[in-house]
Amino acid sequence: MVRYIMSFSVQEGREQSAQKVIARYFDALNQHGPGGMRSQCYADHDKDGNFVHIKSFKKESVANHHFRSAAFREYIEQLTALCGATPSFSRLQQEKTFESIY
Repeated sequence: MVRYIMSFSVQEGREQSAQKVIARYFDALNQHGPGGMRSQCYADHDKDGNFVHIKSFKKESVANHHFRSAAFREYIEQLTALCGATPSFSRLQQEKTFESIY
């Protein structure tokens, strides 16, 4: 499993615009997203305009293909325009994990 994290912040009052960009991207994923991918986007609880997007892929080749896709490039372009800066993006390396079975 390969995981990436992307974070970005929008100015106060632009949270709804960010949510619309995110919704369009997820609609595109639902229609044409690659198999073997999980994508989750979170906003901070306090609604301060901070977002974190975590992407998981079964294979690096799937990740590379997705990052070159038109849908992802458009998503990044729209977020960059909205935020005034390119989102921070990096690959994650798992250090430890804990899972509790209920």
